[in-house]
Amino acid sequence: MSDSENFSKSDTMFSGDLEGESTRIKIVGVGGAGTNAVDRLQLDSTAGVRLAAINTDAQALNSSPIQEKLMIGRAITRGLSAGGESDLGRKAAEGDSDAIAGLFQGVDLVFILAGLGGGTGSGAAPIVARQASDAGALVIAFVTLPFTIEGAQRHQQAQDALGDLRKTCDAVIPLPNDLLMEMLNDDATVLDAFAQADIWIDRGVRSICTMLSQTGLINLDFATLSKAFCNQGGKTLFGLGHAEGEGYVKKALEDLKSCPLLNLPEYTRKADRLLVNIVGGTDLSIRQVNEIMSAVTEQFGSRENTILGAVIDESRQNSVDICVLGTTDVNGARYARKPLRKKPEHELPPLALESADEDADEPVLKTASANQMVRTVHRSKLKKQKDDRDTDFQEEFLFVSDEEQRGYFEKTERNVFEGVDLDVPTFLRRGVRIAV
Repeated sequence: MSDSENFSKSDTMFSGDLEGESTRIKIVGVGGAGTNAVDRLQLDSTAGVRLAAINTDAQALNSSPIQEKLMIGRAITRGLSAGGESDLGRKAAEGDSDAIAGLFQGVDLVFILAGLGGGTGSGAAPIVARQASDAGALVIAFVTLPFTIEGAQRHQQAQDALGDLRKTCDAVIPLPNDLLMEMLNDDATVLDAFAQADIWIDRGVRSICTMLSQTGLINLDFATLSKAFCNQGGKTLFGLGHAEGEGYVKKALEDLKSCPLLNLPEYTRKADRLLVNIVGGTDLSIRQVNEIMSAVTEQFGSRENTILGAVIDESRQNSVDICVLGTTDVNGARYARKPLRKKPEHELPPLALESADEDADEPVLKTASANQMVRTVHRSKLKKQKDDRDTDFQEEFLFVSDEEQRGYFEKTERNVFEGVDLDVPTFLRRGVRIAV
């Protein structure tokens, strides 16, 4: 055999080794609102993405064009939906957990779309997320929160479900309907108001799928995405910006800053890890990329913990898309909860710090009782100056989660006024530091 033949054979074998599978993605709508969101997705050009719907409502499933459908809770709801009862939605999902788990075999990334506040979305979505996570998939949830006019009970169910989702998902991206409605004109219809959330869900899902599927000058692949979500239970920062025409970079940055997904109070803190994906045309210069990165990292993170992805699309000119995805370890949790017995406030166990060393990888805030949650606390909350007596500084109480700021009450409806939970003390809502 000649040298040229050996080279040809070796080259062919080496090329074969480079061929790999693409990221296997499944988008699952849970409940009526989630199924509607999946129905409206525009993913025709995205290969390797499968769609599925899970619901307790047989009629809604039959009217959906999605091919892969699963009706849960037949013995509980008889296919007539959960009727707004989240407990029924949860029981329906738990009763068919094996069938739900079968949807996620061999899947790398799962998007869960749901509307919180109702029965199936609030009750079943956390169970679906847990089954997907147990199957080894990275789980990202886009969820809508109810309008204020829908009542305190739906708001309470939505908040409870949001907390449960954060325990099992790698990222949870909430979309408050009240905030999205502010983007509409006064003559917008009710259908327009509900469709606004689906539009943003579509943009969010497509941006992440594009990030993983398109080969760019600087790739953000699935392994990079997985590494960013190393702590379940943390808060997720997510924003999108788009512009075209003259001055499109500046306009895209302004569009990003006005993104409703970034206008939530919990996003006022900078992210611990930041992924930035930029998609532009052949005219996108390195100076413009640097301008984007400088503005994004200054507002949302730091260059030291930021990963850049850049894709050049030869079919476009004078336009750019920016996708910002960040994670923070604040309120990250590993939950070990047992049923709480009712206690008067004075009997609550004292808090104690474990691994409070400044260099500890994961300081933990614990209660003296095993009945309480075990939560990680951001290490910045535990930093103190070495000599307390020689320097002037102010300590802060360590409130470990938004849900617990209300105190230890019985399960009652929240006192919400104009989107503000009045049960949360004023100094917490306004960020006032309390000296101790």
